[in-house]
Amino acid sequence: MGRNNRNNWRSRRGNKDGQGSESKGADTRGSAYVSIPTENEKYEKFYKESGLIPEEEWEEFWSTLKRTLPTTFRFTGSKGNALNVLKTLQEVYVPHLSGIIWEGQPVAPPTPLPWFPDNLAWQMTAGKAVIRRCAPFKKFQNFLVAETTVGNISRQEAVSMIPPLLMDIEPHHTVLDMCAAPGSKTAQLIEAIHAGEEARVEAAVAQGDKVPEGSPDSGGRPTGLVIANDADYRRSHMLIHQTKRLNSPNLIVTNHDATWFPSIRVKEENGAVEYLKFDRILADVPCTGDGTPRKNYGIWRDWTPNGAFNLHLTQVRILVRGLQMLKVGGRIIYSTCSMNPVENEAVLAAAIDRCGGVEKVNIVDVSDRLPELKRRPGVSEWRICDKDGAWFSTWEEVENDKKSVERMSRMTREMFPTENKKPLDDSTRIPLERAIRVYPHLQDTGGFFITVLEKKQEIRAIKPETGGRKKMAAMAKAQAGKEIDGDVASEAPEAAEGAEITPGETPAPVTPAVVEESVPSEAPESPTKRKIETVDAAPPTPPAAKKTRLEETAEAEPKGEASEPWASKKTSEKTEAKQEGAPQKVGRKNGGQPIEEPFKYLSPEHSVIKQIFDFYSLSPRFPRDCFLVRNAEGIPSRAIYFTCNLAKTILTMNEGKNIKFIHCGVKAFFKQDVQEPDVCPWRIQNEGLPIIEGWIGEGRVVRAKQKSTVKGLLKELFPKVNAEGYEGDASTIAEIEEQVRNLSMGCCVLKVEKGTGEESFADPLVLPLWKSRHSCNLMLPKDERK
Repeated sequence: MGRNNRNNWRSRRGNKDGQGSESKGADTRGSAYVSIPTENEKYEKFYKESGLIPEEEWEEFWSTLKRTLPTTFRFTGSKGNALNVLKTLQEVYVPHLSGIIWEGQPVAPPTPLPWFPDNLAWQMTAGKAVIRRCAPFKKFQNFLVAETTVGNISRQEAVSMIPPLLMDIEPHHTVLDMCAAPGSKTAQLIEAIHAGEEARVEAAVAQGDKVPEGSPDSGGRPTGLVIANDADYRRSHMLIHQTKRLNSPNLIVTNHDATWFPSIRVKEENGAVEYLKFDRILADVPCTGDGTPRKNYGIWRDWTPNGAFNLHLTQVRILVRGLQMLKVGGRIIYSTCSMNPVENEAVLAAAIDRCGGVEKVNIVDVSDRLPELKRRPGVSEWRICDKDGAWFSTWEEVENDKKSVERMSRMTREMFPTENKKPLDDSTRIPLERAIRVYPHLQDTGGFFITVLEKKQEIRAIKPETGGRKKMAAMAKAQAGKEIDGDVASEAPEAAEGAEITPGETPAPVTPAVVEESVPSEAPESPTKRKIETVDAAPPTPPAAKKTRLEETAEAEPKGEASEPWASKKTSEKTEAKQEGAPQKVGRKNGGQPIEEPFKYLSPEHSVIKQIFDFYSLSPRFPRDCFLVRNAEGIPSRAIYFTCNLAKTILTMNEGKNIKFIHCGVKAFFKQDVQEPDVCPWRIQNEGLPIIEGWIGEGRVVRAKQKSTVKGLLKELFPKVNAEGYEGDASTIAEIEEQVRNLSMGCCVLKVEKGTGEESFADPLVLPLWKSRHSCNLMLPKDERK
């Protein structure tokens, strides 16, 4: 099951969705762990004086921040088998972990999170010493690792689970995760797309080969798609590793700056191009992470108030770009693991204002959702603190403070709540109180901010950014006679604003410029700016942006998700490099990033596709045109992948359009060395088996009922089939020996039926089996055999 997985469950370490190491640190094994002080005077002063935390709750809030975060995990909601794993937890492990006394103190057993639907998320407060040395908890830890390996359980911080629960995703939706790595929320989105799939596919298979009349036949599979994007190439492969366990053909991974996410073509007719619009978008944006000191101890060491200033503009741009790509009537979730209004309410107000106000985009009231979740409403009034501890309530106060000119060149007008001071009955007022604030002391979690926004009308134009950053920087230079840290020139470029936006089109690039209220909207164009072209024009390619501070320190400033739930950074990188699904790297671009192999779909009439369909007697209802390979020649040399139809449309329509596709498809078939030339060499890969198995003809199916048969195949690698001189256990595969003997050589499928007796499994199993001349072999990886 992997030493690294076990060690990381044991130590409870990691960042992002992982649960942080012990703050008071000292590990009993030696001096590798040091005590980390949980003190930061500026951090404490900021939140104590901000007015965000009621005075009567302050002590509880502050003491909670200094405690280690509970370990939380959830069950894969789209898998029927995961529900039976949950039953095992409830009926076997929880009773054995109840009433345990360790070193004179009671240890609480795992408990369900009260607000998560269907008891699918759990937490435990047992420390690493208990998990490592207490036998019942050690056994429970091994259970968690095993089920995580096969994709039934995911470790994830509690508050990180909230945003996908509010998205109301359906199987036909197209979903974008703009800042996805490392992928725990992405996994939830994939699960939502596949919710109920098993029952739908079973019903479709029961109909046989007859294609239902009326709507297009999907065979019960979801027709929607999740596109998971991350700006960092290495982290995008971490994302692939995290989501690979779900084996979804409805996933595409891309590698783009979210503020520049390109338009995706889905149709071209008579010279006109139709671009993809999304039903749901998740914008879990980069942030300072000041709600995560319970797991990210860099907050105690490095946090300063002006960290939010560095990220505010990037956050606004990501949200605005997401709103541009959203369908009318669609919803976008904006979330951070920060509690600072500059990164939250100020971003919402600025983005909504720039998109045309609440007539175009409004905040959805979700106060009736997740009723057991303790929360606070968003705030409409807040103050801003500079790095020296001075507070400002309005932009005018900043302009009138001579000292602020030198120290606040990164502030802008839109960071202040001034523009939102309107009566409650004003229809143009932005209802920021509909946002969700989760504070650590409310339910023993991390700090988090979540908002659901709905697009009510198409966004035809974007207002220019307003504020005083450029002016303040110029004044500071004039007064101080030197460059001011954080000058506007260091900002990342953004799309041109104020121009007509054709639905689905990427805005033209423009160098950053902050427009003062006195500056007319028809400002001279930047040298890199070009006009928005017509709908049939190719989306522009943005210039390379200078890295923001957050991008340079992505590992140190988490946004609420674990870089890798179980393994260390070094181990994670090795795992990613070795994973079977990783694309081949055949060169490097000028920047050093590997060049990805293209995605080439095979013709339904390709000889290999015909051979596979004939050999396995695949149903005519199973699509022939969704198989691809990863090489420029389009030759099926080793592996063949399967994708959904929408993924095929996107990959083929956008080939050569400067969209960086990193991953798509589930490995369905793998070429096997065969003993005879007339044997079909394409065996069914274990990852693709759940997608294909229902459509395989009975001629390649072996059926069993007994546990002993499966155990025998797992224990003995090559049990003989009626071979003379065989000295092994003749009863190893007695139940299926005749069926296997009558099969021709090649791959087949072992289907084990569920039953109620001791010799039966509680759930059906489907496993790939290879028939040789005189033996058979269960084609499972070593870890899955364990």
